[in-house]
Amino acid sequence: METSETVFLLETMRISDGRLCLPELHRARMERSCRELYGCAAPLLSIDEAELPEELRRGTVKCRVTYGPEIARIEYEPYSPRLVRSLRLVRDDEVDYHLKYADRSALSALAALRGEADDVLIVRDGLLTDSSYANILLRAGDRLLTPSRPLLEGVMRRHLLDSGVVEEAEVTPSMLMPGNSEGVTEVMLVNAMLPPGALPPVPLSRILQ
Repeated sequence: METSETVFLLETMRISDGRLCLPELHRARMERSCRELYGCAAPLLSIDEAELPEELRRGTVKCRVTYGPEIARIEYEPYSPRLVRSLRLVRDDEVDYHLKYADRSALSALAALRGEADDVLIVRDGLLTDSSYANILLRAGDRLLTPSRPLLEGVMRRHLLDSGVVEEAEVTPSMLMPGNSEGVTEVMLVNAMLPPGALPPVPLSRILQ
């Protein structure tokens, strides 16, 4: 039951052509989050793909789970990614989103600083972390780097690390300057709804310092 005192969490999962993606990683994050925030096991979550309406069995669907010690609600909606062509660096040394809270007001406040850019890249303690809603990858030649201190340990980020596709690195704003010594040329946004390639990469020339 929802109460005004409950701090709720979110789990956002991608359903692709009727198939739930990365369920084990989502379950593991729910378990870690519940142990830390509530001191209990995660509530049982049952997503029956066979019971989805026919119109939600094709294409990409967002499954949004709001939960506390119990599941509060599960919502489904067709998903089309919002195109991000430019990013602006913003700095906040106090922001904390290490759990996927339902209350995103702190991130929304930072996103509001984007100006003419489409989204923000958040710098905390001098290091690059995430955008307002996604983890990031940086292309450096034939390497893909992801910040070692993200705001949120995203499931797609974890999947890519476990698969050996990306590697962690401490990323500073200077690595986003054109002609940087590390060879970084572009930034990609990834999350559970955005596997690599879902959005075009953002070239460094479109990152506003």
